[in-house]
Amino acid sequence: MLLFTRGRWIRRCMQVSRNRYFEDEVSKEKFNRFMLLRLISYAKDYKGTYILVIIMLIGTSILSLIPAAINTFIIDKVLPSEGIVPDNMLRNAIILLSIWFALSVGSVVSGYISSVVSLRLGNEIVCKLRKDLFDKLMELSFNYYDSRPVGKILVRVTNYTDELADFFVNDMVRVVQNVFIVLATFVCICVIEIRIAIVAVAVSIPLAIIMWILSKLLHDRNVRERNKYSNRTAFIVEDINGLEVINAFNREELNSEIFEELSDKYRKEFMKATRIRELFFPMAHGVVNGIGTIAIYMAALLIISHNWGEALTLGAVVMVATYMNVFSGAINTICQRLQTITNITSNVERIFEVIDTESEIVEANNAVELENVEGKITYEDVTFSYIKGTKVLENVNLTVEPGQMIALVGPTGAGKSTIVNLLSRFYDVDSGAIKIDGVDIRNISFSSLRKNVGVMMQDTFLFAGTIMDNIRFSRPDATDEECIEAAKTVHAHEFIMNKPEGYNTKISGQGMELSGGEKQLISFARLILSDPKIIILDEATSNIDTETEQLIQQMFTTVLKNRTSFVIAHRLSTIKNADRILYIDEKNILEDGSHEELEKVKGKYYKLLHNAG
Repeated sequence: MLLFTRGRWIRRCMQVSRNRYFEDEVSKEKFNRFMLLRLISYAKDYKGTYILVIIMLIGTSILSLIPAAINTFIIDKVLPSEGIVPDNMLRNAIILLSIWFALSVGSVVSGYISSVVSLRLGNEIVCKLRKDLFDKLMELSFNYYDSRPVGKILVRVTNYTDELADFFVNDMVRVVQNVFIVLATFVCICVIEIRIAIVAVAVSIPLAIIMWILSKLLHDRNVRERNKYSNRTAFIVEDINGLEVINAFNREELNSEIFEELSDKYRKEFMKATRIRELFFPMAHGVVNGIGTIAIYMAALLIISHNWGEALTLGAVVMVATYMNVFSGAINTICQRLQTITNITSNVERIFEVIDTESEIVEANNAVELENVEGKITYEDVTFSYIKGTKVLENVNLTVEPGQMIALVGPTGAGKSTIVNLLSRFYDVDSGAIKIDGVDIRNISFSSLRKNVGVMMQDTFLFAGTIMDNIRFSRPDATDEECIEAAKTVHAHEFIMNKPEGYNTKISGQGMELSGGEKQLISFARLILSDPKIIILDEATSNIDTETEQLIQQMFTTVLKNRTSFVIAHRLSTIKNADRILYIDEKNILEDGSHEELEKVKGKYYKLLHNAG
């Protein structure tokens, strides 16, 4: 009897699989006016152009107010009550209509130019913001990436910044423009009849309060919506990267179920936010129309009644109605733009959160450049843990003389890769120190450290481009001849020349067209081209066939000569010629000696050697 139906089994599996993708991120700092000012500060380099755009938009707004005055003049002055139009009045009317037409054309041209310019500025500013975000991501330590799915990082660089473009293109300048329009029309209405203006302001106050409350509610909903969006994106990115594994273990249906649930959660949060979002414009539109109706009703009373004071002319009533329409439109636009700004506040939180993240690996203020590197390495009482309280290495001491080849062996998870990762300063030690030629690596500049310490990992990564591009990646100024020589050194030249276009053969991201061994040889050539004084090979020959491995063994004699090197390998045949072999286990170095010396000891290395043989 089955304990679970298939649906219940899938849901149970989803509970196990959900930990990273269903976990919402929490912003450390909520959106505030300082964050808004910081966002606006990205436009400071373009303030002159922005001021010009705003002036043009204000000019356009002023032009849009003049026709109402012309209408009033025509109604009250040009058209006499007797129905007879004098010649001079007709001529004046034609002149006024011509001016009106010219103003309309000027308004269209000015609006077009300002829109094009603001669009260009907005995209340039967003590119600058995205560059700051990308630079920060390049600066952050590995711990940052270890703690979150890559998809949640990706949406911040792409979608979130793209959505900010409209803020700089439209929201910022349009809010300023329409605030001016509101003030200008309010002044005009005050000049015509101040009581109507007072009523308009009084009715607008509740609208402002409602909009403020809705913006608070919408911000909270937008945060939840953004969380579900990034959760879904993170799952998609990792699914694509792990498609082979998914197919191999027949996970398509299960992953589809997980994706469906993630999408459903996003849809629900999107609809909750939409319900609040869609209240903005209808509510603002209704209140503003009410203001216009009240104003026109008051104007009508004033034209037919003398009880409230001096009666308004028909032209004045038309002007009030026109200005109230402009006033209403401006308030509607402001509400729409404030809604858009509220929508992107959660994006701003996420983006600045990354930019403000302090890297755990920081270059010292007075970092030094290594010169004439000999390659002496010392580990002094080094203790390290990936997770606080769980030590991976404890009080490790090691001295490596210049030019020595050090092999690291031991069980999986013993800390072999950790030791070499610390030398590259991918992570910082919890306590103790690692030194190169007596200089603490924390006092060496990043550029100098990475120049002198070359690393080749087991999981090789190739970039989309040609084979030549990938070899040259470590030294962009290298000539083709130097790249080819590096490939020959690692015995990659022959297989490269057998490709359809040789070194110009294009490969996709991660080099899916190449075998594992071919990818490692290209990565090896890339490492040799950079000519580091210290070389780290972390399972670098694991995917290479036996014949090529023998060639590389011979090449070690040449390539590693006069270089300090660390080699991690499960194939013990590749490390027998090492100057020293370190057996790593129990958070430390348990055995240290040459192959012959450790064989005589008949300790852990001896057992490992004979179990493997």
